[in-house]
Amino acid sequence: MEVSCLWSLILVAVFRIVRVHALLPIPIISMEDKIKINEETKVTCMLPASECQCLEVELRIITEEKLKNCVSHKGNLPNVTCTLEVTKDMHEVELACEAHFRTKSKPQKLNIQNEPEFTDCPDNLVWIEGQENSFHCKAKGYPPPTVSCVKDSMVYNEGEKFTTLKNMSGNYNCRAVNFDVVSKKVTVSVQYEPVISLIMVQPAASVMEGENLTLICEADAVPPPSYSWHTPNNQIVYGDDNRTIYIKDATRAHDGFYICIAQNKHGVQMLKLKVSVNEPEIIPQTDVGKLSGHNGVEKIGPAYCGLLAMLIYSSFYYLF
Repeated sequence: MEVSCLWSLILVAVFRIVRVHALLPIPIISMEDKIKINEETKVTCMLPASECQCLEVELRIITEEKLKNCVSHKGNLPNVTCTLEVTKDMHEVELACEAHFRTKSKPQKLNIQNEPEFTDCPDNLVWIEGQENSFHCKAKGYPPPTVSCVKDSMVYNEGEKFTTLKNMSGNYNCRAVNFDVVSKKVTVSVQYEPVISLIMVQPAASVMEGENLTLICEADAVPPPSYSWHTPNNQIVYGDDNRTIYIKDATRAHDGFYICIAQNKHGVQMLKLKVSVNEPEIIPQTDVGKLSGHNGVEKIGPAYCGLLAMLIYSSFYYLF
């Protein structure tokens, strides 16, 4: 029983060896057809194409004669070519091609479990309103970590595209997660062009001549905008940042439209406001007389007359 088992193992091993050798490609040797004495000829040893894709092979030309200038080529059609200096004595000399094969497995990487680590995740990001953006926070580790950034319950995965809005400014908590978790803070600043909300006028947009006026332009923008004005009169005073203008002793020349211009590197916006400066109202002399009574004498009302009578009566009562 033991002998039969041993023979079975031997037969299996022989079968495997024969099978391997049967599958190996057979090299081919080629030479020129017409070879002349005292001339050089080329001898080539090669393997058939597409039969040795998974094998590493070394080809040799076997002969007792001296070969020189051997050149090897690898790839889909491996071959080696040598030069043989032919003499008369070489008639019917045998040459053979020999192939030495080496095989190896496909390489496998050794993967070691490793906690996440951010490799490229800037502390500060600047986006522009309306443009397409994403978080580019790269992290390494094994298994490869997933990265996301969170703000106000909104989750943005690494590389996910979105359109930038103003309210996206703020601090984000970016996390890299595999079997462990690491996090870091990323501050986002969203820049946008100016938006003018109003022009505030004190005391009012309609005043009398001689009054003082203050106009203040209110604009929202990142980065903060620069201000300028178009005015109907140059007799005004600007504040330090040009956001405010002051008019002292307004005249009719200050009447008209005031245009505020707010501008930054992303855009410009304008808003205009009408300011009215009115002349003082002159009351005619006849109207003054009507208010005061005939001939400029103010009329006395009934209540005043009654009070006067009581005073006169009281005086007489105490005298007599």
